[in-house]
Amino acid sequence: MNFIAGYSFASTKGFWGKIPEATLSIYTIRYNRKLATYNNRHLLEYVTEANLAANYTLSDTPRYRSGSFSGFGITPIGFQLNINQNNIIQPFFKSSAGFMYFKKPFPDERGVPFNFTLELGGGIEVMVLENISLSAGYKYHHMSNGQFGEVNPGVDSNIFYTGFTIF
Repeated sequence: MNFIAGYSFASTKGFWGKIPEATLSIYTIRYNRKLATYNNRHLLEYVTEANLAANYTLSDTPRYRSGSFSGFGITPIGFQLNINQNNIIQPFFKSSAGFMYFKKPFPDERGVPFNFTLELGGGIEVMVLENISLSAGYKYHHMSNGQFGEVNPGVDSNIFYTGFTIF
């Protein structure tokens, strides 16, 4: 079981996002399951996450008012590739897809509470004990409503996170 906390200092007008300067804090529980090993060194895992708490804070822009949005989410589809799984320090790459649900429409009454997420990133995992590891990483996090609202601005966040795993 992994416990992770992450923060994005300011969203960008990235690939799909249109809301700049939004901050995001997120707290997650992650479950990994081994799928395959390659050459007895590299490990591919299935990953699913429960985002227990997520909070977006938007700055005033010409199109959207400032505000705070709290919610939760599930990321049922994810994969992680650990390089050199037998080493104390293991670089990894991870991608996932899921959804977030907020207490009110995001980013205003023209949006919807239900939004989709897509993540891509990587980091390092450090084995501290045989059954405990620490991790630090970065992920590009996109969230949008998939055109279900009157507006679909999307948010592209650069999340830096840290966490620990108990095997």
